[in-house]
Amino acid sequence: MIDELAKLRSEMAEKNIRQMVSEGNYIVSTHAHERMAERKIPEEKVIECITNGVNIEAQIGKNINDFKILFQEGSKEKPEVYTVVADREKPVIVTVCRTKDEVWECVDNVLKRREMHKS
Repeated sequence: MIDELAKLRSEMAEKNIRQMVSEGNYIVSTHAHERMAERKIPEEKVIECITNGVNIEAQIGKNINDFKILFQEGSKEKPEVYTVVADREKPVIVTVCRTKDEVWECVDNVLKRREMHKS
C-alpha cells in the first residue's frame, strides 16, 4: 500500500512540477543558483531538463511535504545534467548537478543510481 501511495504521489508531484515550471511559476534556491554558476549550467537548460526531461528518481523525506523529484535532461545521448526539484505550491529547484560516473550509470539513456550510492 505504501509503495502504491508513493508511486501516486510521485506521479502527482511530477505533473505539478512540470506544469508550474513550464508556466514560469517556480523558485530557484540560492544553493541552486550557486551550483548553476559553479557548474556553468544555464537556467534555460535546467528548465528544459524539468519540462522535457526524464523523471529518474523520487525522494521522500520523513515529512510528507518533503517530496522531491530528480529530472535528467532529455537528450538521446548520456545525460550530463540533472536537477532536484521540491514539490511545493511553487516548486523549488533545490540543486543542479552534472552526472558523475561513480554515482550514476546510464541504462537505455536513463540515469540509474549505482547500488553503492542508494540510500
